[in-house]
Parts: sequence; C-alpha cells; structure tokens
Amino acid sequence: MHKPNALVEFDVRDTLDWDPAVDDARISVKADDGVVTLTGTVPTYRQSLLAARHASTVGGVHDVDNELLVGESGREITDAELQGACEEAIDRDRFVPTGAVAVTVDGGRVTLRGHVRHHYQRRAAEHAVSHVDGVLGIDNAIVISSDPVPGDVARRIHKALKRDALVDDSLIEVTNRGSTVYLDGTVDSYLARLEAVDTAYDAPGVTDVVDRLTFAL
Repeated sequence: MHKPNALVEFDVRDTLDWDPAVDDARISVKADDGVVTLTGTVPTYRQSLLAARHASTVGGVHDVDNELLVGESGREITDAELQGACEEAIDRDRFVPTGAVAVTVDGGRVTLRGHVRHHYQRRAAEHAVSHVDGVLGIDNAIVISSDPVPGDVARRIHKALKRDALVDDSLIEVTNRGSTVYLDGTVDSYLARLEAVDTAYDAPGVTDVVDRLTFAL
C-alpha cells in the first residue's frame, strides 16, 4: 500500500523528535514517493547521521537524501586541532588497525585515506571520526585491500542474507566478477537495502559492492 507523502513526512518528524540526541528544531522534511529529503541545520555531524538513520527506519521510506548542514557551535576549532582529535579517535578505536588510516582536514571537512583489509574497519574509522566535535563532513577514501576471493563467494553472501532477519524475505540475486559483488532484485525497506550491502561487503575478498536493488511495490 502506497503511503501518502504527508503521512511519511509526519512520521519522520515524529521519529526525529523522539530522540533527544537529535536537535531537530531546524530540520525540514520533504517526502516524494518514498524519497525523503532532509534540509536545514544541526549542531554536529553525528546528529546529521542520526537524523538520516532515523528517517530511514520509517515505514514507506525507500531512500533518504541527507542535505543537512552542520552549524557552528562553541568556539571555533582549527583544522590542526580537529586533525589531532580525529587521529586520537581513530587510534582509540580497537577495530581500526594501528597506522592504517591517515587524516587530513580542510575547512572542518575530514578526509580519511589508507588501506584496511575489511569493510567493518573502513566503517569503524568513519564512525570514530563522526563523534569528534567540529567535524563538518567526512570523505571516506579508505581502500579495502584485496584478499583472495573464494570461488563460492556469491553463494556465501546469499546464505548470509537468508540468515539476516532484516532481509531474509527479500528477493536478492548475488553475483560477482572478481572482488566486485553485484546485488540485483527487490527489498522491502531502505534498512534492508543497507543491510544487504553491508552483508556483501563483509564477505572475504570483497572490495566493492554494486547496489542495483529496487523496492517491492
């Protein structure tokens, strides 16, 4: 059943308002046939990520276009100070290999570079930096090093998707060409789509996932 745009917008606003960790006073929500666009400003980059995540959980939402801007709060933080704080955050994260990720900062925007062996390590580095005050945006340019790809990697991913409660009833075809995995088929929700992509990335040897999934009507 198609959910009216006005109802989607109402539910997203209610969901954002429910979490005290998100200052939604200056967030605008616009829905268009399952695509939700968030505009306005929030105090921190972490709140921008949280707002998009919350919006994605609402029934009827198929995609989230996060156009939120991060506003200035407190004293101005220099790029050098921000770089040091981000490096410390990454060093403290137990999932990121020591010395694997380099940080540069330009105008409050953080760029992460380096090589890791697994997708979860790439994701952990970004997650660690997202909590640092003063971060206005993150460009994750960390590369996943290519390990040997099992000959049955597509089958392994398909079995992992079937074990996952979020995506087990989705119709997903998994194929691969070398270390690149292709996902085709349909899913029931935006969260299921994200989960399917993350599951594919977690397979051994996978360095890239091409998401060609659509939403079931």
